[in-house]
Amino acid sequence: MSASVELFSTRFANPVLLAAGTCGFGEPVVDVMPPRAVGGIVTKSVTVEPRRGNPAPRVAEYAEGMLNSVGLANPGVDAVRAGKLPWMKRNLGGLPAFVSVAGARAGEYAHVVGALDGEDGFLGFELNLSCPNDSHLGGRPFCLDPDALREVLELVRPLTERTLLVKLAPNDPD
Repeated sequence: MSASVELFSTRFANPVLLAAGTCGFGEPVVDVMPPRAVGGIVTKSVTVEPRRGNPAPRVAEYAEGMLNSVGLANPGVDAVRAGKLPWMKRNLGGLPAFVSVAGARAGEYAHVVGALDGEDGFLGFELNLSCPNDSHLGGRPFCLDPDALREVLELVRPLTERTLLVKLAPNDPD
């Protein structure tokens, strides 16, 4: 029995995608398993400028689960374009990948998508609209403000024909 699924006109070996941030840009995946053991990956969120992220400790574990506050640590869009995407293309064996994108303002999402859209090695973009670390909305994620969410989508959608996934926050009371 095959676990493969077709989504976004792409055949995934199985329906398991590693979530943004859990595997960087795929480097840890190739060290521990064949990349095709999963259906695909979502990269760390990419911002316009490089980010060091939040100081340690970044993770708190509890019996009920865990909380993290990594702070969007990433090398920035130029380093992703010059090094990470070519590495993914060479080393992930065609594994479907989405590049996660974050920003403090809608224009930053557009900048990253515009800078990466012409590159190879990935299927589409995940717009990380759930992260309170970066929003100009006083610590509220973009996805909790319908006008801010609309602004991001209206700026980004015309820049790419690739699949766009939108990452929403689980704590929206509406």
